Amino acid sequence: MEKSLMDILNAGIALFQSGEDKLKSSLSDLDKAYQELKNKGAGNQSEQANRLRDLIQKTVMDAQEKLLNANESSRAVISQLKDNFEKISVQIDESLPEEFKAKAKSAIEELKKLTKK
Repeated sequence: MEKSLMDILNAGIALFQSGEDKLKSSLSDLDKAYQELKNKGAGNQSEQANRLRDLIQKTVMDAQEKLLNANESSRAVISQLKDNFEKISVQIDESLPEEFKAKAKSAIEELKKLTKK
């Protein structure tokens, strides 16, 4: 029984190594094909190819600009929300009776922790 188990284990190891070798070979072939296509495309300096390159470059630059603006807008919104939350927490602190302040402060501290992440 032990020999059968070892044979199965060895067969599994060989199968794994064979699959790993095939995967590495496929990745290498894919990289070679990509490099060939890239070089062939770089050699194409036709007007149509250059217009396509310009269009792609403009699209990438526009996308980067939009993402930058979106990040800045997001930071502004988050900052405004934090400011508003601070004002609300001060108003709650000032308006609550002492008996409820302990419970409210605990909830406010939890919210503050969440907004700082």
